[in-house]
Amino acid sequence: MSKTSCDDLANRFEKMAADGLLDVKFYVAGRELVTEQVCREVNRLYEALERGESAELDFKDSHKS
Repeated sequence: MSKTSCDDLANRFEKMAADGLLDVKFYVAGRELVTEQVCREVNRLYEALERGESAELDFKDSHKS
């Protein structure tokens, strides 16, 4: 049996749950998307974060100091 992107994502979330993750939800627009495509894209997002390919967004709209 081949491993799918959804299997990879489930394994990732199991590890994250062991570190305290409580819940994850995705709101997907477009009925033409299939589960495997969504899992593949979420995996790509986490892989980019792990490689440090992210930046904090600052919309300058917060009242925090």
